[in-house]
Amino acid sequence: MGPVAGSLLSPNSVTLDSGVSSTGDKPENPTRTPSDAPINRRIDFLDPIRGVAILLVFAYHSLGMAFGRDQLSWHHWFADFNVSRSFLLLLPVTLGWAGVAIFFVVSGFCIHLSFSRFPQWPLFFWRRFFRIYTLYLVTLVFFTFAFPATRLHSISLSNANQFVTHLFLVHNFGEQSTFGINASYWTIALEMQLYALYPLLIRLARRLGWGRSLIGLAAIEVTLRLLWSVRGLPHYVSFSPLIFWFSWSLGAYVAERHMRGTIRPIPKYSLYVIGTAAIAAAFVRPLYTMSFLLFALLTAAVVAAFLYKGEEHFPVPVALETHLQKAGLYSYSLYLWHKPFVDWIPRLLSRIAPGVHIHPLVMFAFCIMLWLFVAVPMARLSYQFCELPSISLGKFLYARAKEIRTTNRPLAVLSE
Repeated sequence: MGPVAGSLLSPNSVTLDSGVSSTGDKPENPTRTPSDAPINRRIDFLDPIRGVAILLVFAYHSLGMAFGRDQLSWHHWFADFNVSRSFLLLLPVTLGWAGVAIFFVVSGFCIHLSFSRFPQWPLFFWRRFFRIYTLYLVTLVFFTFAFPATRLHSISLSNANQFVTHLFLVHNFGEQSTFGINASYWTIALEMQLYALYPLLIRLARRLGWGRSLIGLAAIEVTLRLLWSVRGLPHYVSFSPLIFWFSWSLGAYVAERHMRGTIRPIPKYSLYVIGTAAIAAAFVRPLYTMSFLLFALLTAAVVAAFLYKGEEHFPVPVALETHLQKAGLYSYSLYLWHKPFVDWIPRLLSRIAPGVHIHPLVMFAFCIMLWLFVAVPMARLSYQFCELPSISLGKFLYARAKEIRTTNRPLAVLSE
């Protein structure tokens, strides 16, 4: 993939931090120097946004574990609110899956910003591999062969298929494997596939411009989502990257506008309108599949609004911002580790208090305690002792390989 992708945008081509956009347009601010360009600035509010996303996902999975359901059922075209008061009390948590939409937009933003700093395709894929795959592989092996609640207990063709498809990150295409081993893994496969599509996105943006490219991707995603709602889609389509490509690319587009200094003010009422539409769509059956896209659009608009205003901090109390920042920093580890442990809680509690009925709200509260006292500290260890060393190893190996190529090049010339 490296040589092919490298031909799309070579290291010697004009880059965004030189003041020229990737579409070849004239610079918005030709006097901007590399030191004060947005591309080189740290964006502090992104970690708390990731923290919100992972907290939403964690709460959503905890709701499903505690109540045996994470969604309202449907009554004709609308959600059926005829459920227990306890479940209604936690009704906002049924939208916790929107954390995935937040993650996708932030991912697209960070990926485009990062690539624009170092526009070399081999380096891009090398860094993505060591950033994503190492910890994923560690957790995959642990949950497949060690953790009691998820391990594969026998050698069979179906179990082998589960492990192999997960190993190569294509399990999202199979109905039996998408939520196998660890139900959170399906989005990791999607992320890697969206990274593989990213060179094509850059190629489209360079040839057609970002506006036309996004219109095309929006047409694909909206069409597929509407078909999914009206007629249904084959599993390999409904969980393919094509149905999430526009949502992910929104983040890349915001990053592009940020680097060019062309982000426009976002009226508050537009955020309220998009947010209301996203929430309402989640409770209307024909529109349910559009809710993910609307939450992605809302996330992109919020990020753009923060960038335009020059916000350095997330607008919440300091103590909460600090916690969200830590959760955001460890969000990848939290995401990979949490789901099987949350699902294991009923078995754990049944051993602690056998035969005792535990109210779902108590189970949910137990999960929140698990978040505070177990999940976040465990994710911190995973971040420090797996994520960071993997990133450092990737940098070392890439630098070493570059050294070897540089050293061998003069010898090759002399031999000729």
